[in-house]
Amino acid sequence: MDGQTPRWTDILAMARRAEEVGFDSLWVSDHLTRFGPVVKLGPWECWSLLAALAATTSLVELGPLVSSTSFREPALLAKMAATVDEISGGRLVLGIGAGWREAEYLAFGYPFDHRASRFEEALTIIRGMLREGSADLSGRYYQVSNAELRPPGPRPAGPPIMMGGSGDRMLRLAARHADRWNCWLIFGDSRPSAAIPFLDRLNAACAEVGRNSTCLLYTS
Repeated sequence: MDGQTPRWTDILAMARRAEEVGFDSLWVSDHLTRFGPVVKLGPWECWSLLAALAATTSLVELGPLVSSTSFREPALLAKMAATVDEISGGRLVLGIGAGWREAEYLAFGYPFDHRASRFEEALTIIRGMLREGSADLSGRYYQVSNAELRPPGPRPAGPPIMMGGSGDRMLRLAARHADRWNCWLIFGDSRPSAAIPFLDRLNAACAEVGRNSTCLLYTS
C-alpha cells in the first residue's frame, strides 16, 4: 500500500482474493490509533469494516482480533455482533478482550483502570444477550436493565466467542466462558512452542472449573 493505510477498495480486493484462494477466515484489528514508527497512519474503524466485509464475502469466517470491550458499551457491542452475524449469514466469530494500549484509551477518552473487572462485567452482558436473548446487570462499571436482543441473530446461541488475553484472571474467564482462545505472540517469540506455557496455564484453568480443555479451540 506504499506506506499508506489501505483504502476500502484495496481491502475489498484483498478480502475477495483471500476467499478465492481458500483462506478460512479474515480478521480485523480493533484499534483507534496506530502504534509503531509511522504514527501518522491510522486504522479504519473495526466494526464498520466487518459489516462491509460481511456483505461482500460469502465463505470465510470473519471477526475482530480482538475487539476491546471498553471501546463500546457491551450491550451495544452484542447488538453489533448479532447484526454483523446476520449480514454474513452466520460467519462471525466474536473476538473480545480487555485491551492493552493505554495511549489510545487516553487519546479517545476511555478509562484504562480495572480492565479485567470491566471486561468481566462486559462479558456477562454480552453472553447474556447473545446466548439468552437479554441481560440484566447492576455492576460497578456497567448497568443494563432487561436489555433485549431483538431481533436475534441467525444462530440461536449467537456467534462463537473468542477471548484474547494471557493474564491469570483472563485465562480463568476463558476457561469458563469462551468457545475459542487466542494467544498473541507477536511481541515475543512467535514460534508455536512459545504458546505452550500459556496453553498449560489455560488447561489448568479449565481443570479448575471442571471443563475439558479440548472444548476450546486455540488460535495464535
